[in-house]
Amino acid sequence: MNAALLPATLDAIATLIERGDFAGAERRAQAALQTLPPHAEIWRLLAIAQIRRGQLDAAARSLQQAHRLDPNSVEVLCNLAAVEIHRGNANGATGLLERALQLAPNHVGALNNLGRLRHQLGDYAGSAQCFERSLRLDPQNAQTWFDLANASASLHQWSAAESHARQGLNLAPRSADGWYVLGYLYERQGRLDEALQPYRTSMELQPRPHTAHNLALVLEQRGDWRAAARVLEQALQLEPNLHEALGQLVFAKRKLCEWDGLPALSARMLAAVDAGIEGITAFSFLAEEASPAQQLHCARTFARQFAREPMPALPAVGLDGPLRVGFVSSGFNEHATGLLMVELIERLRAASLTTVAFATTPGDRSALRDRLTQAFDEFHEVALQSPEAIAQRIRDARIDVLIDVDGYCMNSLPRIFALRPAPIQVNYLAYPGSLGAPWYDYLIADHVVIPAAQRAYYDEKIAWLPRCYQPTDTTRVVPPAPSREALGLPPTGFVYCCFNANWKITPQSFALWMRILDAVPGSVLWLLDEQPGSGVAGRLRDAARLAGVDPQRLVFAPKTNHADYLARYQCADLFLDTNPYNAHTTASDALYVGCPVLTRPGDTFASRVAASLNLQIGLDELVVGDDEAFVALAIELARQPARLDALRARLRDPATRARLFDMPAYAHDFAALLMRMAQLARNGEAPRDLP
Repeated sequence: MNAALLPATLDAIATLIERGDFAGAERRAQAALQTLPPHAEIWRLLAIAQIRRGQLDAAARSLQQAHRLDPNSVEVLCNLAAVEIHRGNANGATGLLERALQLAPNHVGALNNLGRLRHQLGDYAGSAQCFERSLRLDPQNAQTWFDLANASASLHQWSAAESHARQGLNLAPRSADGWYVLGYLYERQGRLDEALQPYRTSMELQPRPHTAHNLALVLEQRGDWRAAARVLEQALQLEPNLHEALGQLVFAKRKLCEWDGLPALSARMLAAVDAGIEGITAFSFLAEEASPAQQLHCARTFARQFAREPMPALPAVGLDGPLRVGFVSSGFNEHATGLLMVELIERLRAASLTTVAFATTPGDRSALRDRLTQAFDEFHEVALQSPEAIAQRIRDARIDVLIDVDGYCMNSLPRIFALRPAPIQVNYLAYPGSLGAPWYDYLIADHVVIPAAQRAYYDEKIAWLPRCYQPTDTTRVVPPAPSREALGLPPTGFVYCCFNANWKITPQSFALWMRILDAVPGSVLWLLDEQPGSGVAGRLRDAARLAGVDPQRLVFAPKTNHADYLARYQCADLFLDTNPYNAHTTASDALYVGCPVLTRPGDTFASRVAASLNLQIGLDELVVGDDEAFVALAIELARQPARLDALRARLRDPATRARLFDMPAYAHDFAALLMRMAQLARNGEAPRDLP
């Protein structure tokens, strides 16, 4: 074959690639290499065909041949970068693209690819710079506007991000990508109502699993659990291996008490965790019947996505002045976290440390927010700022010990801690388990929630308090008890209650409750109806009917303000706990008002919190060893009113209450634990368990 045939040959190979005939393109290129003089473009087109066929090693060899023949080919360098991206070698790909741009600074493709790669690596400012340069060269490229919007969003430059997305949509109004980006921007800012329409438009233009997943998250946060579950099912139909949607669907069905098909979905999720597959949210996994080892494995897998290059190391914990302790939380509002912590922070004013809040959500103008703002020595409003910006605020504040109060709960920001803005970093309170990440030094717990036999399933060093790890607010005043009639309870009969979130109610726990009701005539079970209209009450009543129990013996209480919620416990006789995720704040609330809590601890942190509370206050007999003992004791207490009255009297006794509700002593122990962490650091010693 004559070299003059080269242009026609290259066109023929390129045409086969455009048609999707990659095998044909590979054969044509291989034949040309046998008959034509060596030429870089033949090797490059061969490599493209091989990439499309998934033959990455062969493609890399072909591109190396092309690069040898034409070392200054920008297209070859870009293709080599694509192979390295497929191989997961992001740093290698970055170097190749930077070399390409040295040769051709105005190469739009290389700029866009480098911008996406830098975004993937967490270099959002560098990513935005690439897209801005690209748009100066090609301002009509809608996709680049959307990419720039994403980069700006990652920098929390919300106004600019929205402007960029709108610019792209002006150029491509039927772009599913563009509408998705706009929905994402609104979602990230908490503008949930505004996020719905862009996500729905994107789904109408091009139904995609990740769009469906994000739409479902918005629907769930807005309280439309049923719609969220249906959209998650659609996401899994589009992509059965979308594990983010799988985990969220299981959790959504638990919130709905929609148990049909749940065991199979849960088994799929457990198998994914065991296989180390990313996408399962660590917090929702705590509600599954899983071992402590599986929970740790899930947390480690989940943590990988947050890894970042840490900030430059700080010197040892400061020796001048009081220890500066930072608390990062989205719950410094009328929220369970704020309710648990507010008195602790107030009491820490007596300790020789400075408390500094970093509130990652806007204030809700509640009295509790005002009280928290006054309780901390310093209160920083950092809502809607990027994790990088918040980390710099923490660094500037010279924090010695930084406490993550959220862990992996909703609205948490683990990336802050991955950046290592403080020399000592601590996991505390909201997330009942190990965070599985090397950037946490300690986990504050107690010897009940983490017994010695379970120590191996926590990556952090354990800082054990000498009391129950959970604080509370003992300044709360409980209003007078309302009438049973006003609460929808029957005038007589034993009242079992469980005001846990609906997702904690498993079929197994519910079956135990039905056995108890069946054995105690006239008794009722009083539950929380978290989201009226979600169908939870109807489904649980149907389940009661199937268990042979009159469905009207289930009484549902709507959510209300905190004071009225506390008052309800005066009309309940016994709180029945759930497994594998216990009552936590609700158990503390019940005991505070004087309602005994019956619990059966498991092996995980989340399944042992109510036991820790009971043992601390001295109600050891209400911590039972198995389900049969749980059922038997619940029945016995209903049949032995004097025994139950004695338990309630103990809960009213000031000496008994002081065992759990002594916040000055709790604050003293808490501060002493932080001081021990700091002293180790000052001595140049590594973190270690602090028993």
